Amino acid sequence: MATPNLPTPDFAFDPNQPGACIAGVRPYRNGSYRLDAETISQSFIVHNYGHGGAGITLSFGCAAKVRDIVRDHLAASRGVTEAAVLGAGVMGLTAATLLLDLGLKVTVYSDRAPLETTSAKAGGQWAVSVVEFAGKERELTDIIKSAYRAFKDRIGQGFGVFERPNYTATRAHNLDIVLQLAPGLIPPRQPLQRLPFAHHTKPGFVYQTLLIEPPVLLARLKADLDQRGVSFVSKRFVNRSDILAGVPQPIVVNCTGLGSMTLWSDTKMMPIKGQLALLRPQPELQYLYGQNGYLFPRSDHVVIGGTFEPGVNDETPDKAVCQGLVDHIASLFGKAPAKPLPDIHIHNPVHAPIVNPAIPEV
Repeated sequence: MATPNLPTPDFAFDPNQPGACIAGVRPYRNGSYRLDAETISQSFIVHNYGHGGAGITLSFGCAAKVRDIVRDHLAASRGVTEAAVLGAGVMGLTAATLLLDLGLKVTVYSDRAPLETTSAKAGGQWAVSVVEFAGKERELTDIIKSAYRAFKDRIGQGFGVFERPNYTATRAHNLDIVLQLAPGLIPPRQPLQRLPFAHHTKPGFVYQTLLIEPPVLLARLKADLDQRGVSFVSKRFVNRSDILAGVPQPIVVNCTGLGSMTLWSDTKMMPIKGQLALLRPQPELQYLYGQNGYLFPRSDHVVIGGTFEPGVNDETPDKAVCQGLVDHIASLFGKAPAKPLPDIHIHNPVHAPIVNPAIPEV
């Protein structure tokens, strides 16, 4: 019996429409993300950054680690009642949320509102994408488990979290890592004789994962923090000294992402630009799709992405690149002529360290 096809997307797209093309810059850190603490002068600094393309995926798990680090510090301190969080992306907002569990008064400092951050420009699949973790396998396993369960608990609660199958033409390394590190957390991938779409004849795979809609998630986290009395201060810092002088709270959680490249002089940090094409919403599409790029149907848009520009710190989208992404995915469904992929290709699939082309190799 033939496998019935799932609905085909409508690929109508005008890159000249306002908001049709967007670009963000992933905060990639070579070697591994940073999740540790140090004391500078009178400030206890917790660093939580460098998660590449997996910030949303790992957010609640990393926030739980931050909470535990701060809890241990409070046990050895007296009279500390306030904490600051630097950054209003998903890492900052989730860290602030869980710090409230410790009874602290929390202030968030950021030069961007949550919906203006890099987190708001993510596709939204729950997968360990473009983040290094050499030597941190055990810690990352804990983070993955904690984060996944936190998101599962928020399904149907207004956080923009949904269970979705992801159909892929090849094995998805960013989900295979989850299967390897945390067996049983998500169902095993299933091989398919063919992907269940029009004009697809070759074998593939299906994974069961989550879709997280970043604009919904960030807005809900912000609203909850507002309701719980968290203060948001619009402030731009220029270096570490500026932070130490301008933040009076004795505990500072650094979730500045790519900003840490400058603020904390972290030479391991590197920007990786990614671009997205946003199609009209199509609620009949209840799946994720990947083949040298990805298609994620969300309630606000059908998102097509997968580009990867190491060393490029520029949030200006390229309309031709976005159109090329749409044309490529449309051609796989028989809705456009087959064309070569844009030069800016899908991200590094095997989590090998990525070379910054702006820095000559020695």
